Amino acid sequence: MKKILLADMDKCNGCELCVDACSMSHGGFCSLSNSRIRILREEPTAQFAPLMCEQCGEHPCQDACPVKAIVFDPELSLLTVDPELCVACGDCVEACPYQGIFLGEETALKCDLCGGDPACAGLCHTGALRVVEVSPQTVASGLDRKQAKLHFIERNRHAH
Repeated sequence: MKKILLADMDKCNGCELCVDACSMSHGGFCSLSNSRIRILREEPTAQFAPLMCEQCGEHPCQDACPVKAIVFDPELSLLTVDPELCVACGDCVEACPYQGIFLGEETALKCDLCGGDPACAGLCHTGALRVVEVSPQTVASGLDRKQAKLHFIERNRHAH
């Protein structure tokens, strides 16, 4: 059964353990530029939103990639970035409506579930990040809540 990383937007407290866990898992060091998850912050209202690939059904990142570096991994049953093909043009970053892909130093960075056992979910002490089996309900609910939170944070940023 296909699994995804799901964020509960109401539980994230912005601690960024997930960011460090992701970076450590992929490179052995803590660096925002190496992480496949980021935290959108709205400090005045203490609102935080984990940003990572949602494995959405539309795949605009894959469609936007000029070198076809976003490929389906049959073992994980999700789309990943092939670092041998990626030219770090940023087209996938611009195409993602959920702000879930980032540019690293040499390639685009997209959640790959750490090979099936996401380090970020294992360290998330609030339970904001968890691995769930994909169903139409989990994906739609997660994306709807994320969009609502992103709009709330963006509105507040412009109000201050």
